[in-house]
Amino acid sequence: MRRTRPQPRGFTLVELLIVLGVIALATTFVVPALRSVSGANARKAAGELAGSMRALFDIAALRHATCRMALDLDGGAWWAECAPGRAGIARDPERAESLSDRFPQEPDEEIQRLLARTEFGALEDRVVKKRELPGSTRFGPVKVEGRRGALEEGTAYVYFFSGGQAQRAYVPLVDGSNRFTIVLEPFTGRARVVPGDVEVKE
Repeated sequence: MRRTRPQPRGFTLVELLIVLGVIALATTFVVPALRSVSGANARKAAGELAGSMRALFDIAALRHATCRMALDLDGGAWWAECAPGRAGIARDPERAESLSDRFPQEPDEEIQRLLARTEFGALEDRVVKKRELPGSTRFGPVKVEGRRGALEEGTAYVYFFSGGQAQRAYVPLVDGSNRFTIVLEPFTGRARVVPGDVEVKE
């Protein structure tokens, strides 16, 4: 009597779909966690924002405009705005009180005067466009030249002037225990990304 060998059994279509579903589900949760642990999101965002700042420095000089980088510290986004022509600073001390009412989030009187004389509009540029911070990345306390203390909420502005100059700024990006700080140099427009925190001398 001949014995028949059992035929090797393969995977059914249902079994393959279940395995693929489990792999997709695991990838959904594991990849963002790995990016957070490695700091890839913060590193990427810091590189993109530093590149946008360098580009905005050149745009302000070439277009003879006053521009600013707006950092939404609460919403985790940034975008560029420019005012046509040169934006001067008015020297009118009598209007200081009304300016503080008009711009309650901006304590610096000179910047209040600058805002009063200029109308900033969103910059339409494919290099410097509005972006949001990826994953769980957020802004740390932002320090800008000419302001006392660091900004931790609201919108922080870093100004770029038509004469080829910008405000010195320190913009930290945080993702878990990973921190990167963008340091913007005022005369060259160089924006470098430094791992960790940067000590700022007042």
